[in-house]
Amino acid sequence: MNSAKLIKRAILSEKSYGLMDKGIYTILVAKDANKNQIKKAVENQFQVNVKGVNVLIKSAKTKRITGTRKTATIGAGKKAVITLEKGQSIALFSTKSEKPASQAKRGESKTKKTELKEKSKEIKKEDKGKGILGKFRIQKSKKERE
Repeated sequence: MNSAKLIKRAILSEKSYGLMDKGIYTILVAKDANKNQIKKAVENQFQVNVKGVNVLIKSAKTKRITGTRKTATIGAGKKAVITLEKGQSIALFSTKSEKPASQAKRGESKTKKTELKEKSKEIKKEDKGKGILGKFRIQKSKKERE
């Protein structure tokens, strides 16, 4: 079977995220795939050494579609739990603790915002003049300082 069609998608749940730290990954595979085919496909696609493969068959559940008399089968498929050699990981399935570069940039912009807020608070503390004329005098004195 074609290795590109063998691996369908990663199963990302709370339990699978916990196992990723230990080098165990869960993926959804084609129904007619066996352990050897899954092992070869993962090794070729992600350039890692696979220690072991466990396979589970998920049975379908019937769900009722509201407003009609129809039912649909949901969730059928074959799951593969892949254990990698020690020290290896699949970068594509990164865990939540690893921050992408885009999130790191967001953190920098927040620090700039907090700096601007602090500066505006300092200016407000300096501008404690009474009434409109007091503020006018303070603005005039600031211009003289510059």
